Amino acid sequence: MITLTLTDTIVPKARPRGTPTGRHYLPDNYRQWKDNAIWELKQQHHGSPIAVPVQIEILLIGKHSRRGDADNIAGAILDAMVQAGILKDDNLTRIPSLSLKLFHNPDDPVAHIRIEEYKPQFPEWIYRAI
Repeated sequence: MITLTLTDTIVPKARPRGTPTGRHYLPDNYRQWKDNAIWELKQQHHGSPIAVPVQIEILLIGKHSRRGDADNIAGAILDAMVQAGILKDDNLTRIPSLSLKLFHNPDDPVAHIRIEEYKPQFPEWIYRAI
């Protein structure tokens, strides 16, 4: 098991923007957050990129913005983990299980990330739904 921490408000994954000349770029606040997140993650993990299927749990605690879409927040964190060399890839083959939970309170924002080997388990609730 690997546990990582990001100590700032997560900036949701942004779509590239375009200029009139056809160049594409990412918004400054997202690019800056991502650079800081990659640096912070690299300080916590010094091994090879994880290439086996894993399950990831992300806990957002504190004063995180609640306006961003959950998939864009998770995507920003996963992209930073790939670029920091923690994950080889963030596709469904490598991450078949992903959980994102928000515990909003007045504390400073922090994100705790737990990575574990994937253990396939069919959810019990699905049997009641069938």
